[in-house]
Amino acid sequence: MSKVVIYKEGDGVSVVIPAPGVSIDYVVANDIPKDADYRVIDSTKLPADRTFRGAWDFEGSIDMDKARDIWRDNMRPARNEKLKSLDIEWMKAMENGEDKQASKVAAKKQSLRDVTDRQDINDYDTPEDLKTYWPQILED
Repeated sequence: MSKVVIYKEGDGVSVVIPAPGVSIDYVVANDIPKDADYRVIDSTKLPADRTFRGAWDFEGSIDMDKARDIWRDNMRPARNEKLKSLDIEWMKAMENGEDKQASKVAAKKQSLRDVTDRQDINDYDTPEDLKTYWPQILED
């Protein structure tokens, strides 16, 4: 077991891992900002999975609200790629006067735009469960 220093920085936390042979006291005195709120904890208390690193809190656990925001950010590139291809599909339908098809495509585009506002993401209470959340519309 090794010790690390975790300190508050902005609305998140930073973790300082001492180099081999460097004491925790040295790290605290030289690497932690003055007046920073910090703790020395065992490194095993930090989450092993760094997927939600930006959601780690001062206790070494994960703030689920921040984790959901991170997961929404993960969904955006997939959504944006699908929107690009649907833009082409919509334009072709409009050029061909296929109003019904254009409306269907427009509805799908709106569903994709709304995917990061869906409230069912709040049903996922652990980081492991949250990683399984991927709305079907992102797969279609």
